[in-house]
Formats: sequence, C-alpha cells, structure tokens
Amino acid sequence: MEHTILDRALARLNHNSDWLYALAEKLWDSPELGFFEFKTADILVSELEALGLSPRTGIARTGVAAELGAKDDPKVLLLADMDALPSQTTPGGNVHACGHHAQMAVMLGLFRALAETGAAEALGLRIVFAASPAEEYVDLGRRLELRRDKEIVYLSGKQEMIRLGFFDTPQLVIKYHSMGDAPDRVATVNGGMNGFMAKRAEFIGRAAHAGAHPEKGVNALSAASLALQAIHAQRESFVENDHIRVHPILTQGGAVVNSVPDRAVLETYIRGASHEALLAAAARVDRALRAGALALGAGLRIVNSPGYQAFDPDPGLGALLGEAAAAVVDNKNIDFNYRSYASDDIGDVACLQPTCQLRFSGFNGEIHSADFAVKEPGRAYLKPAEILLRTVAALGADDGAAAKRVLKAFTPRFSVSGYRASLDRLFSTLEYPGEAL
Repeated sequence: MEHTILDRALARLNHNSDWLYALAEKLWDSPELGFFEFKTADILVSELEALGLSPRTGIARTGVAAELGAKDDPKVLLLADMDALPSQTTPGGNVHACGHHAQMAVMLGLFRALAETGAAEALGLRIVFAASPAEEYVDLGRRLELRRDKEIVYLSGKQEMIRLGFFDTPQLVIKYHSMGDAPDRVATVNGGMNGFMAKRAEFIGRAAHAGAHPEKGVNALSAASLALQAIHAQRESFVENDHIRVHPILTQGGAVVNSVPDRAVLETYIRGASHEALLAAAARVDRALRAGALALGAGLRIVNSPGYQAFDPDPGLGALLGEAAAAVVDNKNIDFNYRSYASDDIGDVACLQPTCQLRFSGFNGEIHSADFAVKEPGRAYLKPAEILLRTVAALGADDGAAAKRVLKAFTPRFSVSGYRASLDRLFSTLEYPGEAL
C-alpha cells in the first residue's frame, strides 16, 4: 500500500477537524424529516461547491451526490443518511436522535480529505459522496401523499434512489452509523440487521348501544383484542435464528364508551433476518388477524406496505473494514459478531451492491432516545472518518486489487427489476367481509 497517499489524507483529515466538528453541529441544528431535508441539502451543496465540485441535487427529492476520480476506475460510494426524527420534546419538533448528522459530517469529512489531497486519483478509485433522504420510516402520512401525487413511488430514500438508477452501476458501498457508548464496545464492524414490513389492520364492526342492546352490535375492539392474543400465541412458532420481531399497537378502539366499537385499528411491524423469514411470519400474523375478525364476525381490511430488506453485509468488504478498525481501536473493543433487530434501508442497497457498515461510539444515550447527544467529538466524528479513510485506501492499494476482487466475488440477491417487483408485491390490500354484518 502506498503509505504516502494514506498519510497525506489522514493528515488533511486531522487538519480539518475543527471544520468537521462545526459541520456536525450545524447539521445537528438543522433536523428535517425524510423527503423534506431541503435546508440540509443546501448545507451539503455549499460544502461540495467550496471544493470546486458541481454536485447533483434533487435525487429522490432532496438527495445530493458528488464524485472524484476517473470515471472508469472502480467506484466507492460513501453513503450517508440525511433525515431526522420527530420529537415532542425538542424545539422545532425534530431531532437527529439517530445520528444522521454525524453520518453526513463523517462522510463529507472523509470525502473532503480525499479531494484536497488528490488521493482518489492517486489510488485509482472513483469516489462518490452521496446523501440519501428518508431512511427513518416515519411521517408516513406525508410520504403517502407524495406517493399519491406521484412525487415518489417508494417510501424510503434509498428505495427511490434504486428506482431512479443511482445504484445501477457496480460500486462498493461504505456506510457509517453512530451508537451510544458501551463499557466494552467502541465499534461494531459489518453487523447485520433485520428487514421489516408494515401492516395496518382495520376491524369493521357494527355500532349498538353498549348498555341497552350490545347484542345487536359487532365489537371491533374485541376482534382486534383477540387478534392481538392470537399474534402472541404465534411467538413460539418463530424460529430463533430468524430473529422475528412482531410489535403491534392498537391505534383506535372505539369512539365513545356507551357504544359498541364499530371500528378498531391495529398497526404492526414484522421484522426478520431474511426476506423469506419475514414473509413466513407475516402469513402467521395474517392468520391471527383473520382469526380475531372471524371469531366476532367482524370485517377486516389489511393494508400491507414494504419496509426494508434485511442487511447482510459483504464479507470481503467487511474484512477490509475490520482491518482498518483494528488499526485505530483495540481489537478487544470491536464487536465483529453484532446483529441488530432494528432495520435500515441500507439492507435494500446491500441486496444489489457489496456493502459494509461501521458503527462507532462517542455519544451519550442510545439512538432514538431523548438523551442521545455527542459526548466526545473526536471519537464521534474523527475516529470513524479515519477508519473509513483507511478502508478506502486499502481498496485502492495495488491498482485497486481489493476493490476489483470484492466486486468480482459479489452475487446480488436480486436483480434491480426483481428487487422492485418484491417491493411492489408488498403494497397490497386484503379484505374479508364480516359474517355477522
């Protein structure tokens, strides 16, 4: 490996540390929900233009991308999420409680160091920085409006970017995610994640006076309650290694106390370690929903929406990431076997392109919690950027031998058309008439 290239880029990264911390704080102070990250995009565009680049904008509404190096060289994508989470306790109503501000800052800091030192050209790599909107599966009312208005087709940023052809060209995808501090874990390397899908079940009953004539009603709330119990009864049938999670809530169960509820709504995610396991669990949940409705004679409408694919990182790319992490962090503080039950649309990308992800500490609290905040800027922002810079350098060593090897060995789980077909199938509505109605 050409140490002078790496040393020069690392020196530039450290030289830019104050700028990196300030950028992270600026992005933290500008939290926006998915597909509406317009101010965030402006911040990124301004930084990229300051490097003399002409970034692409408006990708999947708000996404931003810029490139360095020769077009025919192996392509390495530095991918960051843009969106924040809604919050009832934060002024402005949104907060970067999942650390996406850090993703953007780290990846842009790495990209800037490569740009200012000419490292991309020296390594023989095509380096792409891309900020992707709408990773969090929230604010679905507005997203469904965008879908109805044909502004988007799919409900996440990376799914939309796939649809728009952003991932058609073979490339090595590098991702980073923040995490809260733990006593004996500083980083995780290439940990997997669950996939998920969403269901909304509407139970349709018949109203009647709850005191005078309850026998004339069909209790939709009772049907939903039975369905919940039937879902719970299914749990022992889930295979442990499939990492199934089903976590339903009742969002509506009646309008007034003295009337038999004629409508109840149950919503749930179904998570699993593979697409096949997820679909099998979803079929069991459907049976449970139907059982609750059938027992009471209620009608039932199940609306399905695709979530994200399970994330299975590329082992070859992950090995390089692990070596880079071990050069920065004591090996005993790196978790190489971590698997999360949470989900991320990076899983959709990993179905199509070789992908790795670094998770790194330096934050108080846990992601998605009210107390999540940076604890040590150097560890939160600079250290992960250094690890990822070392990974990029390893990919470019020996005329890009490692990059070419990983790309050649990769087998996609889907074709792009097959992937899109799998999403389209999950947009579905199932209706069952009520026998007692």
